[in-house]
Amino acid sequence: MNKAKVGLIGIISEEIRRDLWGTLEQVAKMGYQGIEGGPMQLLEGDSAANLRRFHDLGLRVLTVSASREQLRDRLEEIAETARKLQAPRVTVWWGPCDSRENLLRDAELYNEAGSKLKEHGLKLCYHNHDHEFRTTYNGLYALDVLAEHTDPQSLYFELDIAWITVGGEDPSKVLRRMAGRVPAIHVKDVLMQDGKPIFTGLGTGIVKIKEAVQTALDTGVEWVVVEQDKLKNLSAMDTLALSYLHLKESDLI
Repeated sequence: MNKAKVGLIGIISEEIRRDLWGTLEQVAKMGYQGIEGGPMQLLEGDSAANLRRFHDLGLRVLTVSASREQLRDRLEEIAETARKLQAPRVTVWWGPCDSRENLLRDAELYNEAGSKLKEHGLKLCYHNHDHEFRTTYNGLYALDVLAEHTDPQSLYFELDIAWITVGGEDPSKVLRRMAGRVPAIHVKDVLMQDGKPIFTGLGTGIVKIKEAVQTALDTGVEWVVVEQDKLKNLSAMDTLALSYLHLKESDLI
C-alpha cells in the first residue's frame, strides 16, 4: 500500500518566530518531512548553512508562496527564492472567480507563468478554497473552468479537501478528476456551524479524510500537508501531534 509523505503549513508560525530551530526539531521528531511557504528565516544569514541544517533534520521546503500580482511582476524573484530554498513548487493560495472572463484571464497568466517556471524546474500550483465550488459557469465549477483552460504542464493544483467539502463537493471525486495534476493536498477538518466552517483537529469533523487521502495516494499524490486555519482547543504542537497520529493510525503515512 502506498504511503504519503507528510508536511505542514501554518499552525506553528508563532512558534517559529520565537524559536526557529527548536520548533523545527520538534516537528521533525514527530515525523513531519516538509514545510510549505517557508520558513523564510532560512534565507537570513548563511542561507546555505541554514538549508543544510534544515535538510539534516529530515525536512524540505515544499513550496514558496506567490500572489497573482507577483507572478505577473516578480516572477524571476519568486523563482530565485524557490531555487535558494530548493523548493520544487510555487503556489498561488487564492484567486477570485467572480466572472468567467476573469477566470480566463487568470488562466492565461498561469499558463505563461507556469511555462516560465517550468524552465527553472518548478511547478506552478493553484490552491482552492470553497468559492471555486460554490461558483459555476455553464454547469462547470470555477475550478474546472480554470483546469480546462490551462496547460496541464503549466498549472497544477494543490487541492484542499476541507474547502472542497465546505464547497459542497466530494474531495475524492475532484481528486480523481484532477489525477495527474495534483502533487500535494492540504488535509484538515471542519465542523459546520450556521453555515460557516469551524476548524477542528483531524478526525473530529465532517471531512472524509481517510477516503480522500487514500484516493489521493491512488491517483499519484506525493505529499499530504496538514493545515488548520485556526486552532480550536489544542495548542499548535498538540494539533500537529493529533494530525500526524490520526494519519498514522489510519495507515495513510
